[in-house]
Amino acid sequence: MFAQMHRDQKGFTLIELMIVIAIIGILAAIALPQYNAYRRKAQASKLIDGARACAQEMAADCQQDVNTNSTNLVSCNTAPTLPYLTNTTFTSAGGTCTAINSTLTGNTPDGTTYTAACTGAYNTNITCTLTP
Repeated sequence: MFAQMHRDQKGFTLIELMIVIAIIGILAAIALPQYNAYRRKAQASKLIDGARACAQEMAADCQQDVNTNSTNLVSCNTAPTLPYLTNTTFTSAGGTCTAINSTLTGNTPDGTTYTAACTGAYNTNITCTLTP
């Protein structure tokens, strides 16, 4: 009778449960750093929006200046408030309408410094890159 009851019991052994927990732990150890890096990069991608807005503002200024035969650009010197980023600063310089440059840097909370750089001319597309 006792042998009959023992054979009818179903479930997982302690060893099987420990193996499953170990596998989940290994997967989490691999996935979590990748997730954090992706999240950091997504937060820093907001820098591109700010740098592009600055470059487009300079391009619009160029369009008005071309009509008056002037190519003096106003540089952007106030970085937008970007969530999740600290110490955001512009390093854009006034220049000519054929060499618009706008660079915005910012730090994520973990200390990684990202830089968004936008370049172009007033009558072409503005291209932007994010590093690292």
